[in-house]
Amino acid sequence: MIGWNLIVQRNEGAALTGGWRKVAVVGGGPAGLFLARLIRMARPAVSVDVYERNAPDEASGFGVVFSARTMSELRRNDPETHARIVAASVAVSDMELRHPRATLRYGGFDFSSISRRALLLILREQAAKAGATLHFGKLVAPGSLDDADVVVYADGANSSHRDVDPERFGTSVRHGSSPYMWLGTHAPFDAATFAFVETEHGHFAGHAYPYADGMTTVVVETDPGTWKASGMDRAGDFSRNPGGSDEEALAQLGEIFAEHLGGHPLIGNRSRWSTFRTVHNERWSEGNAVLLGDAAHTAHFTVGSGTKMAMEDAISLAAALQRNTDPGPAFAEYERERRGPVARTQEWAEPSMRWWETFGRRLHMAPAQFGLHFMTRTSALSYEGLRRRFPDRVDEAEAAYRTSGGAAGAAPAAAAVDLRPNAVTEPLLLGSVRLRNRLVEVLPEDCGDREAAVRAAEARGAALVLARQRPGLSLGLPVPPHPEPAAR
Repeated sequence: MIGWNLIVQRNEGAALTGGWRKVAVVGGGPAGLFLARLIRMARPAVSVDVYERNAPDEASGFGVVFSARTMSELRRNDPETHARIVAASVAVSDMELRHPRATLRYGGFDFSSISRRALLLILREQAAKAGATLHFGKLVAPGSLDDADVVVYADGANSSHRDVDPERFGTSVRHGSSPYMWLGTHAPFDAATFAFVETEHGHFAGHAYPYADGMTTVVVETDPGTWKASGMDRAGDFSRNPGGSDEEALAQLGEIFAEHLGGHPLIGNRSRWSTFRTVHNERWSEGNAVLLGDAAHTAHFTVGSGTKMAMEDAISLAAALQRNTDPGPAFAEYERERRGPVARTQEWAEPSMRWWETFGRRLHMAPAQFGLHFMTRTSALSYEGLRRRFPDRVDEAEAAYRTSGGAAGAAPAAAAVDLRPNAVTEPLLLGSVRLRNRLVEVLPEDCGDREAAVRAAEARGAALVLARQRPGLSLGLPVPPHPEPAAR
């Protein structure tokens, strides 16, 4: 993708209008504000209006995170805004796992975190500086902006404009099972910290990461059974304070995580229990309307992707509009460019969400084993990748596995590749089927020659191959120990 700064330089001084002159953006979050700035930077003759239902000082939330790769994209496309975000951010490189019986540290995961309020202030000022017109406290009715050449729905996962007709974009929303709540604290943390606490009612987990001097975001998550048993399913009385937080839950959670908070209380900001909504849309545009950010897609917060995907969407859509005089082809180009990265992020997020929904089932494990499960919960980091980066941590997990009696005792069967003896190479009994190791591969839906694909998986050492078939997952194909036709 051509850097936006290069596009601006190439067109500096030109009054480019093309076939569209008026843009209306619904939603003054990161995606909508950044898009407004990028469009105005490249096409000063185009009018851009952003409509946000909240007042400028009503920003909710605490901190948001950006990976090093996303920050590089921001710098490449808008150096000035990137510099302001960096100046207001906190750099974090370590992850700390606080198991009830031990603490594990993993380094080298560089990312930046910033106050959501500070980020929105920067993006508002930058959008206005570029010439966008910002309307705050302005709730616009669906259909009222249709006279614009381009209408951008950037009003979040619960987009009211998108949901007027879910069939229009083929919208589907799936709710996760675990209740969670966004909070903050003044407790000091120097790493992205994941604390797991056992209580008489069940298990709670806290995700904590610093985002400003003296401020840390805390996301608390639990399973439905623990949530109900602890009495936190009983919503507080919000009749006198509709925009308030669940203060009873805040106090109770403060006690549960007291050891990790060092005596600091939890802070709410419209903080209430919720379940995560995974949003999919079959189409991201229709007519002169296009979806952006969470209105188009969401991925579970445990992969830190929401604001990242929104900002990257804005870069892609703005560049596509710059290259096309007709919004229709621009929308199609934007969707083609972003579908792949979004799908990959959602594929990582899905197993991460399931892992967090069931983390309590693994707390009985030795801390090192639990850490291995946690770090490899998505395909973003494989077992071998973890071994390359943290060999000592993997050795600890292997030792704990064998000490606990997990090893079968017998030497694993020889594989087609050289796999060092470890828990992954141990045989596994699935019903009446004995697999020679625990390596599993999943064939893509568009796999042509499945026989050849199974043989290739065997060459890589896999003992089980799963073939995806809509609507679900087909039966596995055990890989035989010798080059015979694959079992069907």
